[in-house]
Amino acid sequence: MTGEPEKPSDKKPEKSSMAMAGAGFEFVSSIALFVVGGYYLDEYLKTEPLWLLVGFFFGFFLAFYSLIKRAKENE
Repeated sequence: MTGEPEKPSDKKPEKSSMAMAGAGFEFVSSIALFVVGGYYLDEYLKTEPLWLLVGFFFGFFLAFYSLIKRAKENE
């Protein structure tokens, strides 16, 4: 009780439900974006499931990396 206000940098960011919903939306949308891109690339190049699968795995790893990065920021 020194009368000094707390510095904003001393506080941890709040874990609200909207922040978690945003993380979930980012996870799903990044996978969906790369899957759709892979689908259309497959149609253009006539390589049936190749680019769709590459897009899925690339989107999944990118989404997972983003989720881990957010989790480390909130520690």
